[in-house]
Parts: sequence; structure tokens; C-alpha cells
Amino acid sequence: MGECIQRPVPVDELDQHFRSRDAVRETPIALERRFHVAAEREPQVETRIHRVERGDGRSFWEVIVDIDGVTAGGRAVPPALRGRASRIEKRKMSEEQLTERLTGFVPDHLAFSATPQERVKSVKRIRPAMSEPRIATTVFGADDRRAFRDTAYPWSTVGLVQTNRGSGSGVMIGPRHLLTVSHVIDWSAPAGFAADWVRFTPSFFDGDAPFGEAYGEHIYWYVQEDGDGFISGNEGDFDYAVVVLDRRLGETTGWMGARGYDDDWDSLDAWSHMGYPADLNSGQRPTWQGGFRVNGTDAAAQSILHRADVFPGQSGGPVFGFWAGDVGPRAIAVQSWQTSSNNGASGSMDMRDLVARARTEFA
Repeated sequence: MGECIQRPVPVDELDQHFRSRDAVRETPIALERRFHVAAEREPQVETRIHRVERGDGRSFWEVIVDIDGVTAGGRAVPPALRGRASRIEKRKMSEEQLTERLTGFVPDHLAFSATPQERVKSVKRIRPAMSEPRIATTVFGADDRRAFRDTAYPWSTVGLVQTNRGSGSGVMIGPRHLLTVSHVIDWSAPAGFAADWVRFTPSFFDGDAPFGEAYGEHIYWYVQEDGDGFISGNEGDFDYAVVVLDRRLGETTGWMGARGYDDDWDSLDAWSHMGYPADLNSGQRPTWQGGFRVNGTDAAAQSILHRADVFPGQSGGPVFGFWAGDVGPRAIAVQSWQTSSNNGASGSMDMRDLVARARTEFA
């Protein structure tokens, strides 16, 4: 990669370097939706399909699945994840090799836009406490988060992460690789497994899943957040994980690239964030905020400080930027924690290396 990609492009200059386009080819995609049932023996399955009429002339279909033989009142659980803790090791690749390896991917069947085009109105569902003690301030001044329903790249890459601990956000960071936050993962796994189930639904919007969903089968991490409701200093430095999904969902959604943070980028108006905040639209719609600044903590394992607006549910959503000459954006951190003075994302050269390892061992 050349010198032109070394500084991220300010958000208000993105249209000078990245031109929006429609899909190169209008190609239908294969969609996969899944759920789990409890049954003593293999159930019998039949499917039906009905056209949905909404008066706008568009083609919508209702897919109905009939399942016979399900245990009455039985609850089924998705599969758990395998993996083992990763060690921070001396880097074996040059900066140029890693940059090249961790580039993003833009599918021809998706449109491209450097900022989301289909923005929608948000409904405030949770309001800050108006009497003491106040909750930690996570929205500084005016709320600059904007809900959207755009499924063009790269907005296609971000989605809802669901686990036993609740829900958060995440981003496709490779063909079958999901980057999210450690504290949304349920680390109290069944014997022989590293973590309990993870489900990822890219571009989730009001229950709709335009690209289907996938489940995790393997996981990479440095530090397991202990689930006590607080993010310690060490947990905040390493509050990220890479989940290997059970199918190559990224070939449909595309994926972001990854990049380690450089302190020379402090105070540039070049960064964006996406996630699913619980206080807006009950966490059912993604939001975007762009053009804010970040400040690395000048350590090998970095917390990325910022004052972008966040709320629980956005954890795991990427902090990302664009570099001129690149095909798309690169994530430099994931949202982790918030206080009354700063919000914090977790990312570093070590995060980039974890992504590289996962993409190398699970191509």
C-alpha cells in the first residue's frame, strides 16, 4: 500500500475519494434463516409460501415452516463455541503485509455509499434520569446518532449480536469472521467449549434480516470479561473478540478491513461508529455517527477515548475510518465502555493481529 492510505480521510471529505454507486450486478442472493427446536426424535418439516400484499406493488413473501414432533414447552439452545485464549506474540508480518491481508471486500451485488443514505427517524425509548444520582453521561451535547436502514456496503457489514448475556453489536471483518466485544460473550460455557452461543444478524432492522443470520462455532480472544457489570482497565484494553461463523456470510454482506491504531491519528475528524443503542428504537435499528475525534491512550494495548454518543447495545459496534486508495473502511476498535467524561472503545495493534490470526486459521 502506498503513502496515500496512511492518514484516514476526514468524514466531510469522503465524497472526494469514495464515489457512491449502485450494485454492479443485480444478482439475487441465497438467504438462510434458522431457529432451534427440542424434540425426542427427528421432527417432520414442511414449508409454505404466501405472497404479502401491502398496496405498493412490491414483491414480499411470507415463508411458513410447519414442524411436527416438537417437545411441548421444550426449549432448544444453539451450539456453543470452541476456542482457546490467544497469546500476544511478536509480530511475524510486516506492516505492509498485514495492511494488505486485512483489506475489506465490497460485493458486486451491493451498492456502495461512504455514508448511509436511507436514514430514518428514531424514537427515544429510554431517557436519562432527571434526579440525582444521574446515570453516567454517554451523550455529550446534542445527540448526533442517526438511525438508518441502508443495506448498501459498508452498512451491510454491521449487525445485531445476540448471546446468553443479551445483545450488542458487531461487524463482519472477514469472509466468516465477526468482530465484537468480549463483554457481550457468555464465557460460562458448557464443559469442553470456550463460550456459549452467538448469533449474528447483519443489517437487522425492526426484526427484518435481509442477509439472513449465522451462528458462531469458534472464538478468538485475549481477555474474557468477567460479567460483573464493570469494565476494568485490563478488560477495557482487550474488550474484543473475533467469532468464526458457521458459514461464509461475508460473501453476501461484504466485510470491513482492520487496522491497528496509530497515535498520529489523534484529534482527526475522521471516525465513524455504528451500533444498536437500547435507548433509541429499543435497540431494533442501527445508528451511525460520523466525523468525531478519538484519542489513543499511548499504550501497546489501547483504549480509544472519544466523545461520540453511545448507549448500552452499541458495545461491539466498530469505530472505523476510510483511507484514500482503499476499497472500503477499516475498523480500528469496537465500542466498549462509557463514563461521564469519556466514552471508550477497545482496539490496538493487538486487535488487528487477532483478526489476522483468525482470518489465517479459518480462511
